[in-house]
Amino acid sequence: MRQISESILQERKARVLYAVIHEYIKTGKPVGSSVLEQKYKFNLSPATLRNLMAELEKDGYLTHPHTSAGRIPTDAGYKAYVNSLVELQRLAVEEEERIKQEYEKKTKEIESLLSQTSKILSGLSNYTGFITAPKTKVNEIRNIELMQVSKSQVMVILLTKTGIVKHKMINLSVDSEELYELKKFLNNKLRGLTIEEASKRLIVEVEKYQDKQNDMLQLAEQICSVIDSIQEDIYVDGTSNVLSVPDFTDFESAKSLMKLNEDKDRLIEIIGKDLDEATVNVKIGGQDLSELKNLSVVKTSYSYGDKIVGVLGIIGPKRMDYDKMMALVNSVSNIVNGFLLKMGDEQDEE
Repeated sequence: MRQISESILQERKARVLYAVIHEYIKTGKPVGSSVLEQKYKFNLSPATLRNLMAELEKDGYLTHPHTSAGRIPTDAGYKAYVNSLVELQRLAVEEEERIKQEYEKKTKEIESLLSQTSKILSGLSNYTGFITAPKTKVNEIRNIELMQVSKSQVMVILLTKTGIVKHKMINLSVDSEELYELKKFLNNKLRGLTIEEASKRLIVEVEKYQDKQNDMLQLAEQICSVIDSIQEDIYVDGTSNVLSVPDFTDFESAKSLMKLNEDKDRLIEIIGKDLDEATVNVKIGGQDLSELKNLSVVKTSYSYGDKIVGVLGIIGPKRMDYDKMMALVNSVSNIVNGFLLKMGDEQDEE
């Protein structure tokens, strides 16, 4: 009897595994050897296909649902499939152009860009789209503006280099000349610092400031409250898309997803784990995410210049078209990077 080399055997098993996953993604039905024989050109006998599927099940990549003769992928099977996607398939030119056209409708404020991005990811994937706001620790202050609203009230407007704008009304009695000096003082001391650095620096600098120290300390405390109000945030859209997927009928899993959608801090923590800045990252529920056991997360980072500032991606069922979702997430990330740079250049010109 002719012996088959180990490399050929592993290659056959990989081809069978990917065919099963591909067919299951398309139909949502357990896949039998007869389906593989009819639809995929293996040039292998039905008995050989059955043996290969049995070995894949033994290896933990396939499983039997109930008493069905067909098999479906396990989490380990999906993971092996994802790891085999060496090159991401690029989106068709017209689809990428469609994404760009969507962005043309946005306003210049970063909040609108982030909100639009989560909607685009959700709309094009038919799953849940998300994007985190630029991280607090890498947000650098571009400018601080002070506007006198009344004799006793001043509006503080804070603009970061990533385009985030925060404003807050504070109680402060100053004349226009004093207000100008305060604004100049703040920008000289804080411009170019990260949000994290600015709060610490402000108190230190004010303590050195002798004239009207009490007023300056009062202002420092209130400015710090504005700075500290810039917290990490996440924009999520299309949660109902995932809950309506036929595969997703488990009540506990639905409850877990809805709870996580409300607990934004925990969601940010989960999607921020183990992110390789150079690649699209896939986390498959059960293996990696106990709170999303029946779901998968496809994510990547986005940058401002050479700094990674946030994460974006989609949450969907384990039975998804991974190569298409990975390409979508990668393309949207590239577009967001470009728009952030463009917004930064426009602000520099103003």
